[in-house]
Amino acid sequence: MKKAYICPHCKAVLNPNVKIIFVVDDGKHRGLILLSARPGDYRLIVDPNFPLVKGEKATFHCPVCDASLTSRVNENFVEIQLDHGGIEPSTVEFSRVFGEQATFILDGTEMTAFGEDADDFGDVNFFGSL
Repeated sequence: MKKAYICPHCKAVLNPNVKIIFVVDDGKHRGLILLSARPGDYRLIVDPNFPLVKGEKATFHCPVCDASLTSRVNENFVEIQLDHGGIEPSTVEFSRVFGEQATFILDGTEMTAFGEDADDFGDVNFFGSL
């Protein structure tokens, strides 16, 4: 089974092909952004007229239901689900700060980190009050 990234609100598949599709909003501009489906690969496709400024936050939305995908745990992250054929989907959290490379995949009580900035978030507790 292909890995499917899922909106936690409407359960829509966000990667119908090889890229994950989001609507992104920086407060002044709104557009589509396509991210790699491979954790740790931070290449992206975005309209060249959409101003991405390193260090600035953008709000990611589901392209189907338009719900904000800002993490419930940390407002600096995006939260989506990953269906990899397991019993329960994993939670994927990645930084919504442009240029910050940090992705976390949470599967039960296990966490896998990706990206050169992931170590900067060692004190983030994605599991609640464990």
